[in-house]
Amino acid sequence: MGERIYLQYPGNGEPVAVATGFSWGACLLGFFWALSKKMWFAAFVMLSVSIILLSMGLWGETADLIGTVLSILFAVGCGIYGNQWHRWTLEKRGYVVL
Repeated sequence: MGERIYLQYPGNGEPVAVATGFSWGACLLGFFWALSKKMWFAAFVMLSVSIILLSMGLWGETADLIGTVLSILFAVGCGIYGNQWHRWTLEKRGYVVL
């Protein structure tokens, strides 16, 4: 388990915990995870890339294999960077690290 970083909006008493390290939620759930974290732009990008990779499978066997490999790599990339994106989004909204 990774450590957690706590961020708080100035004037609000409720801190938000953001995990560090790999995000299994971002890896396995993709844009649904981003929507649950209210990361609207990230959710849109993740959904768009997923649709593009899915449509590659409609072009034939070779494109299907390439699309599958790229989808797996994209999911792993989302897992690696997901928590960083969440922290960055909160900081852009005005949250500060405690």
